[in-house]
Formats: sequence, C-alpha cells, structure tokens
Amino acid sequence: MIFAPHIIVGATIGAKTHNLGLIIILGLLTHFIMDKLPHWDYFWLGIKNFKKTKNFKALFYDFLKMGIDCTVGFLIVLPLLWYKNFLNFDYLPFILLGIFVSLLPDINFGLVRLIAGRPTKYTEICEKNFHYKNKEKEGKITFLGLSTEILVIIISAIILSF
Repeated sequence: MIFAPHIIVGATIGAKTHNLGLIIILGLLTHFIMDKLPHWDYFWLGIKNFKKTKNFKALFYDFLKMGIDCTVGFLIVLPLLWYKNFLNFDYLPFILLGIFVSLLPDINFGLVRLIAGRPTKYTEICEKNFHYKNKEKEGKITFLGLSTEILVIIISAIILSF
C-alpha cells in the first residue's frame, strides 16, 4: 500500500490512543493488515536495484514518489488534526509515533534493499506472507486497489474526526 493511507491510519491511532505500547502494536498490526488488502503500490526498482546498478536517477525518482506520497498523506491528515485541535504537545508525540510505526515495516524494507541489495529472511517473510500479491496487476492502478486505499483513508478520517 502507498504511504498516505499508512500515515493517516498511524495518525488516527496516535491521536486516539495515548499508550505507547498500544500505539506500537496497533501501528504494526494495522500496517500488515492494510498490506494484506488488495491495493495499488508503485515500483521501487531504484531502491531495490541500487546496490547492483548504482542508478542515482532511478533512486531519485523513487524518493521523489515517496516524498509526494508522504506529502499527500500529511496534507490529508493535517487539516483533520487541526480541526480537532490535536496539533498540540499533548497529542503530537503520540501522533508522530503512530505515523512512524505505521510506516516502519516499509522503511525497514526499503533500507534493507537499499543497503544490502537483497531481502533478508524477515523482509522475505513479510513480502510473502503479509503483502497482497497479484502478479498480473503488479504496479498497475486497478479500481479495486485504488478504491481500497481511498476507503481506508475515508474510514480513518471519519474515526479521527470523532
């Protein structure tokens, strides 16, 4: 799943839960549940192949896509947090932790592939068991994949706004 839904779900968990352990557990759990749903994801070939190809242009494009994706996620969640007055020190550390933990498996996967150039046992297990796979649609935007991500964003926004 792209980063924006993970950011919004993580922010919702952080805003509604003020128990650090629970935020970590729920952030990781929801990440893997969301990745198991049918979804669209963009290719990370620049990151996955960088160790082998040293292609800085492809790496730049991957980081650009991720930056735009994260920006969209924050642009969706910030007005909701501002509206509910969650942008203060009482809530902000929990929200930032929720966002970070909900993105952590993808951050880990990307860093492992970038630095090691190959998946580890952990990342292979995560990819094989906890990630939606549809080889003939991989990298293509499908109605089901995009609608699932939009639905996750809407549900999280509704929960956050109450």
